[in-house]
Amino acid sequence: MTNATITLPTTMLGFNYDIELEHWQKNLHGYRVFSDGKKVLLDGGLGISLNLLSGDNQYETWLESIPQHYLTASSAFAEYQYQMLWLAANCFEAAQLLESRPILLALICAKFSVDNEAAFELAKQGQREILAHLGLDSSKAALKFIDKLQLDFEHSSELKHVHKQLDPNFRRFKVFCHYKVVNYNALLLDHSHPFLTGTNLGRSIAEQHQSVYRNMMSYMSDTLRLGNAIGIDDPVHHVERMNSVEDLITLHDAWVARQIDIRFEAMNPEKTEVPYPKCLAETYGISQIVDFEDLCAEAKVQLHCIAVYHNRIAAGHYAAFRMESPERMTIGISINAKKAFPYEIQQIAGYKNAVPSEETRRRVHEWFDACKQMHC
Repeated sequence: MTNATITLPTTMLGFNYDIELEHWQKNLHGYRVFSDGKKVLLDGGLGISLNLLSGDNQYETWLESIPQHYLTASSAFAEYQYQMLWLAANCFEAAQLLESRPILLALICAKFSVDNEAAFELAKQGQREILAHLGLDSSKAALKFIDKLQLDFEHSSELKHVHKQLDPNFRRFKVFCHYKVVNYNALLLDHSHPFLTGTNLGRSIAEQHQSVYRNMMSYMSDTLRLGNAIGIDDPVHHVERMNSVEDLITLHDAWVARQIDIRFEAMNPEKTEVPYPKCLAETYGISQIVDFEDLCAEAKVQLHCIAVYHNRIAAGHYAAFRMESPERMTIGISINAKKAFPYEIQQIAGYKNAVPSEETRRRVHEWFDACKQMHC
């Protein structure tokens, strides 16, 4: 039964018909089958990945009738996979396209997702003619750009970004002429920060893992915001001169330190020469920050805003502590003299306000509970 026809029970999903798909040797023709037995030829794709059919013996047999290299080439385009395979089964030129530049076939299916006839006719054209018919740039350079694309199409926006790059009015893809590969990060970066495309920093960011890329975008936005906040002339120019992600982080941290200095100057602090009131025992590797100079040093080392508490600390309403292990942390303690035990943990913040681990949080509370016992 290598030539089995399969039925997708779409009536179970609320449709008034099931879908019947013939095997590869019968050109993968599909039909809507109604309860009265009437069959209507499908005029487009399914909108689902054929991977969803795996696991059932009948479906597995049907999938095995399709040449494996066609299944593999079309698998990235889940929404258009069936229509791409139907075109390959019925049109020699479409089959060649699926093997050589599958993204072109996907673009055809995206344009004519419910019009197999139009998709069929377009697939028979030359590749540059296809691009032109789709309203995209049809130059040889456009085809070279397509060949550089290294996309997995796990994100619905990837084809949209390709469309944007191939817009014949802008021909944005030309900025990637010196790239060996163009991945999703590179396209996203060009969309959000186009001034970085083609720079050393832009390439460095594009090469990062997706999770690191998202973090870098936060760094990027924060760095530009900081530059404006501290009065840097043309922060974009400074950023685009960076050679790597590491350089961007260094610049960001330098501007954070400068912002802290500016805040110190604007604080108009009082009693900067007077030691802070002592409170709570220095145990568990936790020690009190002793004066304004020590507080400023802590803020610069940890790159956070603990120094803004100086006036409250000097007035006896707050205290700050540093913790060396298991993580480097700054601990903020509020003080309410009206309470029997006037101290309360207000914050535990690491480098750049990093959240403490559970082990660190537990150690801080053990120290604090021990201080309570001593106070009783």
